[in-house]
Amino acid sequence: MKILFVTPRFPYPLLRGDQFIPYHRLRILSQRHELTLLTLYHSAWELENIDRIRPYCKAIYPVHLPKWQSLINVGKGLFTSQLPLQACYYFSSKFQQQLDSILAANKFDVVHTFMMRIAPYFHHIHTPKIIELIDSMQLNLERRVALESFPKRLIFQKELRRVTRYERDLPNLFNNLVVVSEKDAQLIPSERVKVIPFGIDTEFFSLQKQPPIEPTLIFSGNMSYAPNIHAVKWFVELCLPIIQQTIPDITLLIAGANPTTEVRSLEQKRGVIVTGFVKSMPETLKKAKIAIAPMQSGSGMQSKILEAMASGLPVVTTTLGLGSLSANPDKEILIADSPEDFAKATITLLQNSDLAREIRNLARQFVVNKYSWEFSANQVENLYNHIMLDISK
Repeated sequence: MKILFVTPRFPYPLLRGDQFIPYHRLRILSQRHELTLLTLYHSAWELENIDRIRPYCKAIYPVHLPKWQSLINVGKGLFTSQLPLQACYYFSSKFQQQLDSILAANKFDVVHTFMMRIAPYFHHIHTPKIIELIDSMQLNLERRVALESFPKRLIFQKELRRVTRYERDLPNLFNNLVVVSEKDAQLIPSERVKVIPFGIDTEFFSLQKQPPIEPTLIFSGNMSYAPNIHAVKWFVELCLPIIQQTIPDITLLIAGANPTTEVRSLEQKRGVIVTGFVKSMPETLKKAKIAIAPMQSGSGMQSKILEAMASGLPVVTTTLGLGSLSANPDKEILIADSPEDFAKATITLLQNSDLAREIRNLARQFVVNKYSWEFSANQVENLYNHIMLDISK
C-alpha cells in the first residue's frame, strides 16, 4: 500500500509518545509498504535527526511552524474559535497547503495521522484515513483539572469542554480511531474506535544482568509533561520522607528530557537527582534497583512502566498508572495508591531481594510475551485492510 503519515511533531528523537509511536510505525510498516511523511516542526535542530527517518520513507515533507506563531494561534483561539486550544496551537496554513498539494499529486491508499491536535486539517480530506489518538484527551484533561489550581483550572476547564465536544465528533471524520487502552475507548462511544496497545523494543530495553547494590529508584519520562510533574512531586513530598526513615541513603533519579523549574527544584530534597535528558534511557534504567510510576493524573498507557519491566526492573505504580495493562498485581508489578502504601511497597522490594528478583523476571517475560512493536503494527495493518475491503464493496 501507499500510505501518507502525518505527524504534529518530527518523530525523532524518541522523547514523547507522539514521537516514538510514529517512529516505530514507520520503522516496521516501511518493510511492507511505501510510506511518505508530512510533519510539523518548531525548531531547526529537530531536523538534525532526519537521516534516522529517511530509510523508512519515499519522501519527507517537513513544515516549519514557529513557536511564536503557535502562541499567537492560542491567543486568537481563546476568543475566535471553538476548536480545542491544542488544535489552534498546531494550526499552519502552510501545512494545510502542503497536505492538499501532496494528496493532489499522489494517490494514497490510506492517510495515517496522529493526535487530535491536527485532526482539523482533515475535515475536507476524502482519502481513507485513520487517526491514532494514543489516549483520550478528555480523560487526560478531566484528571488534570482536578489537580490544577486557580487560575489555570479555569483555562483547563474551558479546554476540557472543547476537547470533549470535538473528540466525540471525530468518528464522523475518520474511518477509524486508535487508542491504547479500553478506558480511553470508553470515552468515545463508536464502533470505529479500536484499541491497539503500543509496543516496546525488548532488545533495546534489555534485561539488566545484575541490579546495582545501592538503593536507587528511578522515575523516567518527559519531565515537562504535567502528569509526570504531578506524579514525581507527589512521591518526593509524601512518599520519599517515609522511605528515608527506614532507608536513609535512598536515591531517586528523575530521568527525562525538559525538566521544568518545578522539577529541578526537587533536587533541593535529600537524595533526589534530576538528570535532564539522557543519551541512553536503557543504560540509565540499569542504574536503579526499582522503577516507580506514582501517577496521579493522565491517561493512556504508561510507556515508562513497560520500558522498566522490559529492563528487568520491579515496578511500583498506582491503580491509575497500571491503567489497562494486564500485568498481574503482586506477581509482575506492585500497586499502591496512598503515600504510606506506596512507600511500604517500595521498601519491601528494596529489602526483599528474592521478591524483587521474582517480580523482575516475571515482568520481563510479561512484556516480551504481550507487548511488541511488531504485534502492534500488525493490528494497524489489519485496520488498513479492513478499510480497503469496505471501500471495495
